[in-house]
Amino acid sequence: MNTEHHTATRSVWILLLAVAGFMGALATLPVPGDAAAPREEAPEERFAIADVTLFDGVTFRRHHDVWVEDGRVRRVGAKLRLPDDLPRVDGRGHTLLPGLIDGHVHTFGGTRGDALRFGVTSVLDQFTDAGLLAGARTARDEIARTAEADLFSAGMLATAPGGHGTQFGLRVEPLTGPEGADVWVRARKAEGSDWIKIVSEDGSAYRGEIPSLERETIAALIAAAHAEGMLAVVHVSDLEAALEGVSLGADGLVHIWFDAAISEEDARSFARTGVFVVPTLSVIMGLFGDSTGLRVLDETDESLVSPMQRQTLSNRFEMPGGSDPEVALENVRRLHAAGVRIVGGTDAPNPGTATGLSMHGELRLLARAGLESHEVLAAATSVAADAFAVPERGRIAEGYIADLLLVRGDVEEDLARTADIVTIWKDGYPVAREAAAMALSPEIAPAPEGPVVVDFEDGLDSGFGFGWQVTTDSMNGGASTADLAVEEGALVVRGEIRTGFAFPWAGTIWFLGAQPMQAVDFSDRSVLRFRTRGDGRNYAAMLFGAGAAATVPPTVPFVAGSEWTVVEIPLESFATADPSIISGLAFVAQAPLGSFAFELDDVEIR
Repeated sequence: MNTEHHTATRSVWILLLAVAGFMGALATLPVPGDAAAPREEAPEERFAIADVTLFDGVTFRRHHDVWVEDGRVRRVGAKLRLPDDLPRVDGRGHTLLPGLIDGHVHTFGGTRGDALRFGVTSVLDQFTDAGLLAGARTARDEIARTAEADLFSAGMLATAPGGHGTQFGLRVEPLTGPEGADVWVRARKAEGSDWIKIVSEDGSAYRGEIPSLERETIAALIAAAHAEGMLAVVHVSDLEAALEGVSLGADGLVHIWFDAAISEEDARSFARTGVFVVPTLSVIMGLFGDSTGLRVLDETDESLVSPMQRQTLSNRFEMPGGSDPEVALENVRRLHAAGVRIVGGTDAPNPGTATGLSMHGELRLLARAGLESHEVLAAATSVAADAFAVPERGRIAEGYIADLLLVRGDVEEDLARTADIVTIWKDGYPVAREAAAMALSPEIAPAPEGPVVVDFEDGLDSGFGFGWQVTTDSMNGGASTADLAVEEGALVVRGEIRTGFAFPWAGTIWFLGAQPMQAVDFSDRSVLRFRTRGDGRNYAAMLFGAGAAATVPPTVPFVAGSEWTVVEIPLESFATADPSIISGLAFVAQAPLGSFAFELDDVEIR
């Protein structure tokens, strides 16, 4: 569900500082010159990381040195002859990794900053605003100080009218058949898309039904992408769609399926085609309440976590019963055992995930699915870069961009160490993690003292905040309608839920801040209370929290019967990280189709 300015849906953890005796050990460092402990201010542009355990993107190497010059890796090896004046970082007791690559994200707002702050130096976006692509290409081609991860993206996705992807408020040009697939692909290439993403999703895996592209259209899109020299990846959520996508020549599948386990024979056939799979276990396991990301969050320094990350990680999709999350893990096991390339990716910032933070959870989930430590890390570095043809990233090798992640401890023995970050370098420059988090935190206004009650006696003027507005699915290409009026001291909301959008809605939203979606601190209040009456339909109250303008908001249902009824909803009923921080409250009708009418009065946060 989205409202004005929203599209669909940011933390790793720092643990202990270096032990007290670490500084004393520097005096005996067996390399030329003086070395800086990782806890000190990190050098930039020209430096070496000495005597470190290195994961180079493929394998672990002990007691290696990495020489960085002008934002690139100049040399890598054991006991390098380093210039005496070259600043050093003592790598003993630490592991150096290539900057992580998240193979499935959706970019907007500050998500690229969230990614970088937790060691994800490149993101592979599977659907975002094409207007971001030109600037992203310019930024990623430069060696310069930055606070954001590099962006590579599919741009617009290919889907059916009203199909998956049309619900998020982004511009989508749907396809109704194979005719024009070549024109559609060329348009994406001209916009700056790095590959083509195709949606094969009818909603059945989620006990729903939505329009999906036909087989012939998917085949035409894959062929058109290949004709333009572009990769074609297919979004799937069930085994049948996965088998079809591979048979039609897809280069990759984004998401693992959990309706049925793939046979070993089919897994081997996948491997023979060279297809890769981005399982996005973080979002899939989160559907079933198994949130590795929340466990990572519990171990994370709060100063590094943005409001957006907290919100998206605490949000939840509602998954109907009858499915088994272990099937998803088993599918990854079988594909990996058959030799299919596995690419690490999270699908952040969808509900149950947080950009950057969830990548460290994804690594743990891949290990649960049977990958060894070096295979897990390769999935998030070199394999990801190779699968999506991302140049000069994913490895620590001569000539590669110095996107580096230094972590405390032995990652080969304990993958959880990836989140115990000492220093991140992007393009050879250290990333200021806490400063970045603070810069991204939105201003939160205090709530007014005393009761906050809207009785509509003075019309639509709420007396607090930006006020009351219409919200409908028309922003997403839908046709539902609503209008507001004040009659006899109550807000009357009338409209019609119509076809034209996969998840229709219409109603009203109250912006509590001075500007739309500005967060307000109601930490001394605990209940949303209002009076309502109407046509007997089911309605939904929705709460938007801090930094959550683009996330799926938590909802609580209510009924507007024929007589005035008082509804009280504890704020804690809204599944969000901090329900007392409120940017907006919406009251909407959803399916079924048809006209609706309800009234609100005496809306209060108490």
